[in-house]
Amino acid sequence: MFKHISQIKLELVVISFILIFSFLLFSIYDVLEKVVEFSSTYEKYEIDEIISTLIVFAICMAWFSFRRWRETLRTISILEKKNKEVIDTLETIKTLEGIIPICMYCKEIRDEEGAWNQLEKYISEHSEAKFSHGICEKCKEKHYLK
Repeated sequence: MFKHISQIKLELVVISFILIFSFLLFSIYDVLEKVVEFSSTYEKYEIDEIISTLIVFAICMAWFSFRRWRETLRTISILEKKNKEVIDTLETIKTLEGIIPICMYCKEIRDEEGAWNQLEKYISEHSEAKFSHGICEKCKEKHYLK
């Protein structure tokens, strides 16, 4: 986003430089008078209409540039909103990190206060995970099919 804004600033600086340079060049060499002399010399070729056409072209390019600038600002605004949504979403996500102390026999987990909790309860409180209980084939054979 900031790269795009700095690119816009750079383009504005370049345009300003070109305008200042052309003003100085035209004031030193009086280019418009030379164009008028040239067009009066070759009047039969209708060269003087080129000046009017170039003025209209410059106005059209300015309008086009203004519309692109507005569109860019609108796009930047949308991207900023989406970026804020992503940041807010990332802040609400809970993750489990680090070493979790777990009993090697009953698989209960010791919390920050030292209390032992069921695995399901601990994970539910420290993440967005939900549990659904079932029974695996080994436990089914061991506990129910004796």
